[in-house]
Amino acid sequence: MPALETRARPSCGHLLIGAESGLREVVDAADRVLGLDVDVLVVGESGTGKELVARLLHEADPERKAGPFVAVNCAALPEYLLESHLFGYCRGAFTGADADRPGLFQQARGGTLFLDEVGELPAASQPKLLRALEERRVRPVGGAEEVPVDVRVVSATNRELSQAMEEGRFRADLYYRLADYVISVPPLRERKSDIPDLARHFLGHFRERFGRQHVHGLSEGAVSWLKSRDWRANNVRELNVVIKRVVLECDDPVITPEHLWAACSRDDVRGDPAPTEAVDEGRRLRQALEHCGGNVAATARLLGMKRSTLYDRLRRCGLRTPPRSG
Repeated sequence: MPALETRARPSCGHLLIGAESGLREVVDAADRVLGLDVDVLVVGESGTGKELVARLLHEADPERKAGPFVAVNCAALPEYLLESHLFGYCRGAFTGADADRPGLFQQARGGTLFLDEVGELPAASQPKLLRALEERRVRPVGGAEEVPVDVRVVSATNRELSQAMEEGRFRADLYYRLADYVISVPPLRERKSDIPDLARHFLGHFRERFGRQHVHGLSEGAVSWLKSRDWRANNVRELNVVIKRVVLECDDPVITPEHLWAACSRDDVRGDPAPTEAVDEGRRLRQALEHCGGNVAATARLLGMKRSTLYDRLRRCGLRTPPRSG
């Protein structure tokens, strides 16, 4: 089937960092539906890059790439605006409707409509979306006639929709209509081989964006440190923010673990660590102390906290505290 090969990986691999390693299965899954009239549900934790997968599906698809890619965050629109945004409205449909306005389904005609956070759709809007998906026709608010639409719908969620269906918060028939095909994006902690390439990509981007040309790269220790974290808070988005902070703050040519510690510690020290985080917190403090040769002042600077806060944290984690100095 040589025709299938020409439309798949070579055309989309550059769009997704990790396509040749941790995201290989994601790319392979995307390959299977390129050129086909199939709607796709992308599932994964927050920050894993679900919209990038949606864009990959659009940009690599020979039937859709010439059309528009239109995205909407379902959680960001109040219920009373959702229908008019998705399906459009006619002049006079409500106060302020001074002219006809096509909805997102019509705006995406010939291309892809991306419904992000689809699990947040209010119950009242779900049957209307289901009908639009089944009929491939929409009725603008205030309109008398339905309008045909030709779109591929790619939706995404970080929610457990099976539980939402069991609890009656998400329609099962809508789920199965959205999920003609499901692509699961693994969290960053399960594809750590991608971290060096991602980090270097973000470094290059922010170096150019902020004019920080003196920051040339990451030390081997910094790469190892990045790979040692689980990035559970927000996955690739979290890594992006950490590299942005470091590029803004680093005055040295090479980013080291010390720079990364300082960038991450501001998030880590807000509030007391939860009981389940106590072991990781103790390990983090002990490693920082060892790195600084037991020097409390240097360790506090490294972690971005006051010495008094560091002493308190050490005690709470059951670690032997060095004597306070003047």
